[in-house]
Amino acid sequence: MIRAALYIVSLILLALPACRSNQANEIIPTGPVNLTIDLNLPANSVLLGPGGFAYYEGGVRGVLVIHDYDDEWYAFERTCAWEPLNACSKIWIDTVAIQMKCGNYVRDTFQACCQSRYIFNGMPVKGPARGILARYKISRTGNLLYVYN
Repeated sequence: MIRAALYIVSLILLALPACRSNQANEIIPTGPVNLTIDLNLPANSVLLGPGGFAYYEGGVRGVLVIHDYDDEWYAFERTCAWEPLNACSKIWIDTVAIQMKCGNYVRDTFQACCQSRYIFNGMPVKGPARGILARYKISRTGNLLYVYN
């Protein structure tokens, strides 16, 4: 009886690392970010309404700022959580599906890098990616957004 219990416990302990590795995030590279976004400027007015988003320079592949439909603000590194070092692993907004997708545009045609999709809070909902997108800190004071790390 004790042998059987030890055998079962051993099997469970051996299986745990395999389960964890399936859920493990790859390390998404991030770079220095220190943005001040003035929402009064016409170029940034798209962020005023929920569902608005804009791409900015900074980080490694750029910064994506989203004003989500729940009135939350998010700032992400534009690198997919699946194979983040892959050259095509860049995050874009799919305005039809209202999700983020991974890939690149080649001659105005989107080519998926993988089938990963993310909702606006950075959580994966489809594809091989299991980890959340890398987030930068964001705060708002009046009509100024600050994105930083």
